[in-house]
Amino acid sequence: MSGSPSFFAPYAEHMAEWWPRLLEAARVTAELSALGFAIALVLGALLVWMLRSGVAVLRHGANGFIQLLRAVPLLALLLAIYFALPSVGITLPGYWAGAIGLGVHGAAYVAEILRGGLQSVHGGQREAGLAAGLTPRQVFLSVTLPQALRVMLPPLLSSYVALLKDSSLCALIATNELMLAARAMSSEYFLPLHIFILVGLLYFAIAFPLSMLSRWLERRLAQGRRTVGAA
Repeated sequence: MSGSPSFFAPYAEHMAEWWPRLLEAARVTAELSALGFAIALVLGALLVWMLRSGVAVLRHGANGFIQLLRAVPLLALLLAIYFALPSVGITLPGYWAGAIGLGVHGAAYVAEILRGGLQSVHGGQREAGLAAGLTPRQVFLSVTLPQALRVMLPPLLSSYVALLKDSSLCALIATNELMLAARAMSSEYFLPLHIFILVGLLYFAIAFPLSMLSRWLERRLAQGRRTVGAA
């Protein structure tokens, strides 16, 4: 019984010093993962456009790029961007190297999600839109994309949660996110267990609501599709 209060004593003693530093690091983590995911969305959309193009070179190039990215570990990609690019005259701060690495690596998975969502829309929908006098662009924006988004949104949200957790690897390239801040504070206060418990709770507080939202969206949108199909 006497050991229990002593475990929580460091929190009472140091929380006022720890909390602002961890919250600032959590803000960096959130910004880093959001920027990385934005890059992944743009690159993923570009890859899907290449995969759906009529040019064989673009299709094969995009497919090969996706397979390569899925085979390369994220940590290896981050280290290559941060340490190898300076040898060719490109030096990036850890923050931008991390955001680009997360975005490029995530693009392969986002591209598969986008491609799967677009393929889920029956080809007859496009043909009906064209027959109604819409241009291909109008058909895509007004018919194909809204239906595909119902399929894409839950896995895209899950992909962002995975990218958020993977951002902890950016600590290895001197990005001042949660994990690097926790390591620095552990060396400073010699209380790694207490500090990493707080870090785990912060990751949980960010990721768990997003995971629940993804599951809710998946159930809600699946119910909507069943309703439309029954009608």
